[in-house]
Amino acid sequence: MDLISEILEQKGGSMISALVSGAGMGTDQAETFLPEAGSSVMEAMTSRADDLDLSDLPSKANLDSLMGGIDIASLASRSGVTAEQGSKGLATILPMLLGFLGDKGDMGGLLGLLGKADDLGGAMDKLKGFGKLFG
Repeated sequence: MDLISEILEQKGGSMISALVSGAGMGTDQAETFLPEAGSSVMEAMTSRADDLDLSDLPSKANLDSLMGGIDIASLASRSGVTAEQGSKGLATILPMLLGFLGDKGDMGGLLGLLGKADDLGGAMDKLKGFGKLFG
Protein backbone atom coordinates (compact mmCIF):
# COMPACT_ATOMS: atom_id res chain seq x y z
CA MET A 1 0.00 0.00 0.00
CA ASP A 2 1.41 3.37 -0.91
CA LEU A 3 1.56 6.27 1.52
CA ILE A 4 -1.34 8.22 -0.02
CA SER A 5 -3.61 5.15 0.13
CA GLU A 6 -2.63 4.58 3.75
CA ILE A 7 -3.41 8.19 4.67
CA LEU A 8 -6.77 8.05 2.90
CA GLU A 9 -7.65 4.77 4.57
CA GLN A 10 -6.78 6.00 8.06
CA LYS A 11 -7.70 9.70 7.90
CA GLY A 12 -9.90 10.05 4.83
CA GLY A 13 -13.18 10.38 6.71
CA SER A 14 -11.98 13.21 8.91
CA MET A 15 -10.31 14.94 5.97
CA ILE A 16 -13.47 14.74 3.87
CA SER A 17 -15.48 16.20 6.76
CA ALA A 18 -12.92 19.00 7.08
CA LEU A 19 -13.13 19.72 3.34
CA VAL A 20 -16.92 19.86 3.44
CA SER A 21 -17.02 22.18 6.45
CA GLY A 22 -13.84 24.20 5.82
CA ALA A 23 -13.71 24.53 2.05
CA GLY A 24 -17.38 24.50 1.10
CA MET A 25 -17.11 21.31 -0.95
CA GLY A 26 -19.83 18.74 -1.33
CA THR A 27 -19.00 15.24 -0.17
CA ASP A 28 -18.53 14.00 -3.75
CA GLN A 29 -16.23 16.92 -4.52
CA ALA A 30 -14.21 16.28 -1.37
CA GLU A 31 -13.88 12.59 -2.23
CA THR A 32 -12.53 13.52 -5.66
CA PHE A 33 -10.32 16.34 -4.36
CA LEU A 34 -8.62 14.41 -1.55
CA PRO A 35 -6.56 11.89 -3.55
CA GLU A 36 -5.63 14.55 -6.11
CA ALA A 37 -4.51 16.88 -3.32
CA GLY A 38 -2.59 14.08 -1.62
CA SER A 39 -0.70 13.32 -4.82
CA SER A 40 0.01 17.02 -5.35
CA VAL A 41 1.35 17.36 -1.81
CA MET A 42 3.63 14.35 -2.23
CA GLU A 43 4.95 15.76 -5.52
CA ALA A 44 5.60 19.13 -3.87
CA MET A 45 7.31 17.42 -0.93
CA THR A 46 9.57 15.52 -3.30
CA SER A 47 10.48 18.58 -5.35
CA ARG A 48 11.05 20.71 -2.24
CA ALA A 49 12.58 18.03 -0.02
CA ASP A 50 15.78 20.00 0.57
CA ASP A 51 13.78 22.97 1.90
CA LEU A 52 11.61 21.01 4.35
CA ASP A 53 12.19 20.90 8.09
CA LEU A 54 11.71 17.18 8.68
CA SER A 55 11.88 17.58 12.45
CA ASP A 56 8.64 19.64 12.36
CA LEU A 57 6.69 18.63 9.27
CA PRO A 58 3.54 20.69 9.97
CA SER A 59 5.55 23.88 10.61
CA LYS A 60 4.38 27.16 9.06
CA ALA A 61 7.53 27.28 6.91
CA ASN A 62 6.78 23.82 5.48
CA LEU A 63 3.12 24.68 4.94
CA ASP A 64 4.03 27.89 3.11
CA SER A 65 6.67 26.16 1.01
CA LEU A 66 4.35 23.36 -0.04
CA MET A 67 1.38 25.63 -0.73
CA GLY A 68 3.66 27.66 -2.99
CA GLY A 69 4.83 24.51 -4.77
CA ILE A 70 1.38 23.30 -5.83
CA ASP A 71 -0.46 24.57 -8.89
CA ILE A 72 -3.78 25.09 -7.12
CA ALA A 73 -5.66 26.08 -10.29
CA SER A 74 -4.62 22.82 -11.95
CA LEU A 75 -5.45 20.80 -8.82
CA ALA A 76 -8.89 22.43 -8.65
CA SER A 77 -9.51 21.77 -12.34
CA ARG A 78 -8.56 18.09 -12.04
CA SER A 79 -10.79 17.78 -8.98
CA GLY A 80 -13.87 19.55 -10.35
CA VAL A 81 -13.84 22.33 -7.74
CA THR A 82 -13.35 26.08 -8.00
CA ALA A 83 -9.89 27.58 -7.51
CA GLU A 84 -11.13 29.13 -4.26
CA GLN A 85 -12.37 25.75 -3.01
CA GLY A 86 -9.07 24.18 -4.07
CA SER A 87 -7.06 26.78 -2.18
CA LYS A 88 -9.23 26.49 0.93
CA GLY A 89 -9.25 22.72 0.66
CA LEU A 90 -5.49 22.47 0.38
CA ALA A 91 -5.03 24.87 3.30
CA THR A 92 -7.46 22.73 5.32
CA ILE A 93 -5.93 19.32 4.74
CA LEU A 94 -2.24 20.14 4.34
CA PRO A 95 -1.61 20.47 8.10
CA MET A 96 -3.55 17.24 8.62
CA LEU A 97 -1.45 15.39 6.02
CA LEU A 98 1.84 16.69 7.39
CA GLY A 99 0.77 15.96 10.95
CA PHE A 100 -0.09 12.40 9.98
CA LEU A 101 3.25 11.94 8.25
CA GLY A 102 5.08 13.36 11.26
CA ASP A 103 3.15 11.19 13.72
CA LYS A 104 3.65 8.09 11.61
CA GLY A 105 7.22 7.89 12.83
CA ASP A 106 8.58 6.15 9.72
CA MET A 107 11.29 8.72 9.06
CA GLY A 108 13.33 6.27 7.01
CA GLY A 109 10.38 5.57 4.71
CA LEU A 110 9.57 9.25 4.36
CA LEU A 111 13.18 10.16 3.59
CA GLY A 112 13.37 7.39 1.03
CA LEU A 113 10.18 8.62 -0.58
CA LEU A 114 11.59 12.14 -0.76
CA GLY A 115 14.89 10.91 -2.20
CA LYS A 116 16.76 11.87 0.94
CA ALA A 117 17.59 8.42 2.30
CA ASP A 118 21.25 9.44 2.52
CA ASP A 119 20.21 12.10 5.04
CA LEU A 120 18.63 9.55 7.37
CA GLY A 121 21.41 9.59 9.93
CA GLY A 122 21.43 13.37 10.29
CA ALA A 123 17.66 13.57 10.47
CA MET A 124 17.48 10.85 13.10
CA ASP A 125 20.13 12.62 15.15
CA LYS A 126 18.04 15.81 15.04
CA LEU A 127 14.95 13.93 16.14
CA LYS A 128 16.82 12.27 19.01
CA GLY A 129 17.98 15.70 20.12
CA PHE A 130 14.42 16.95 20.22
CA GLY A 131 13.39 13.91 22.23
CA LYS A 132 16.00 14.76 24.87
CA LEU A 133 14.65 18.29 25.14
CA PHE A 134 11.09 17.13 25.69
CA GLY A 135 11.68 13.68 27.15
